[in-house]
Amino acid sequence: MDSNFIASNELPYQAIVPLPIALIDSTVNACMTHTVSLPIDFACSYLCISEFFVTKLEETYPIILRHN
Repeated sequence: MDSNFIASNELPYQAIVPLPIALIDSTVNACMTHTVSLPIDFACSYLCISEFFVTKLEETYPIILRHN
C-alpha cells in the first residue's frame, strides 16, 4: 500500500522488523518497515482482514492486491 495513500487517508499503521524487498533480479534496494491492516468487504458478503506492507508506489496504484 502506498505510504502517501495511508497518510492522506489517516490510516493507522504498525512498525515491523524490517523486511528486505527483493527485486526481480534478486537485488535488494529497500526494506518494508510498516504494515497496515484493513477490512475488505467483498460483494458476496465475505469480510476479510488483510495486512498490507507499506511502501512507495506509483500514484496510479495506491494498493496492490496481488502480483504475478
